[in-house]
Amino acid sequence: MTPSMSEQYIVDENGNPTAVILPIREYRKILSIIDEVEDRKESRILSQSAEFKKLVSRGLEDIKKGKTKPWKEVWDEL
Repeated sequence: MTPSMSEQYIVDENGNPTAVILPIREYRKILSIIDEVEDRKESRILSQSAEFKKLVSRGLEDIKKGKTKPWKEVWDEL
């Protein structure tokens, strides 16, 4: 991340940076990016698992056999 003029650093007695103060907007943007990256990583791991592949295969077979319902129909049953 490129430093911005709104960042403020806290340093120790030797001048070493120990913390940074960011505007809340920038902080929230960073958290959002981290969440998105983690979601992608989890999705990639899940999609490579044997169990996931088995469930997808079973779902596709159910679709071919006509064993599915439109989501609206299922939702209305709840």
